Amino acid sequence: MTRITCLGFGFAMMLMACSRVPKGTIPEKKMQEVLVDMQIAEEMIRTDPAVFPGDGEKKALYRSVFSKHSVTEAEYDSSLVWYGRHLDTYMRIYRSALTEVQKRIEALGDVAPESVSESNRDSLDIWNFRRYYELSPRMLDNMIIFDIEPGSAYSSGSAFVFGMNVWGLAPQMTNPVEIRLRTVSDDTTYTASRTVRENGYYEMMLKVSPVKRTQRVYGYIRLDGKAGDTCRKIYLDRFQLTKYRYGSPAMEVRNSEQHATDSE
Repeated sequence: MTRITCLGFGFAMMLMACSRVPKGTIPEKKMQEVLVDMQIAEEMIRTDPAVFPGDGEKKALYRSVFSKHSVTEAEYDSSLVWYGRHLDTYMRIYRSALTEVQKRIEALGDVAPESVSESNRDSLDIWNFRRYYELSPRMLDNMIIFDIEPGSAYSSGSAFVFGMNVWGLAPQMTNPVEIRLRTVSDDTTYTASRTVRENGYYEMMLKVSPVKRTQRVYGYIRLDGKAGDTCRKIYLDRFQLTKYRYGSPAMEVRNSEQHATDSE
């Protein structure tokens, strides 16, 4: 299971009245609680990859969330399918859940900065922007632009993995989502791109020469707006942009996962 989602809290009275989901689907209030814990689990994996280096450790953490809420992975997956077909309901839960998680983060107070140098880390999520966006073909601004320039150049021998989740692409939509990732590494610009036409989680890797340091990472995500196309919104979440160091255990895990995906 490579699917992880997010969260909800702001419509308690409506949830108490009745659930509008069919039998066998996790009710809205309970789904919201599950999604909150799944998001927290995902953050644990993101911030501590040494503890969760492979799929086995990650799945064990997800199973603990299912056990806490007395649901099975199959029930969770089938519920995601139903909510994916009813995006208005899902997005209401999602937005409210983001608020709930943010409240929990704020309740923790200030956290001391990491003592380990960024350049010495095996992996580091450098995405410091929002992790949820909405795009529409008819929006004047149907593009997300990101630009990251570290205080000091990233160490030589770096690879960058960009990931995001796409919701809301309908079969009748001819608007592809274009992802472009670039780095400025000493005197060279490296580029990777990908086109997305279906819902799901997507990743792309950009490797820099082992002898070059990276001064800038930038790019964009764009929804192609074509005349006469539908104005339906799409939703993007679970943004990550992770820097890996060549030869590190975290990088080796990433490479093995990539080879497994490519062979499927």
